[in-house]
Amino acid sequence: MRKSLKAAFLSFLFPGLGEIYLRRFWRGVMIMLPVLLGIGVIIAMTIARVSEDLKKIEAGGGTVDMTTINHLANAISSGPSLYYKIILLLVMGIWLYSIIDAYRLGKKIESAI
Repeated sequence: MRKSLKAAFLSFLFPGLGEIYLRRFWRGVMIMLPVLLGIGVIIAMTIARVSEDLKKIEAGGGTVDMTTINHLANAISSGPSLYYKIILLLVMGIWLYSIIDAYRLGKKIESAI
């Protein structure tokens, strides 16, 4: 498999992996960091929202069972806030950039050989 295709595939699996494969370590890390940060923020926002909703349910005298948790998960996934959408779009944009960047870097390296 050519370096450019392998690098693009690795960046498809996770952004920055293709650049690291091509020995552009700092470039790969600089692509990985915002993606990891974005995913972390989404997870933290989700946990905070679920925790808040569970506390409200318990404070109202309700019980927390698997049905309640399932309803909460569906409510969160069906109506993400604007912050979720913006962060998700940024993560997807960086991911796409990483795939294209890794492919182009691989092509440059292949032509130099």
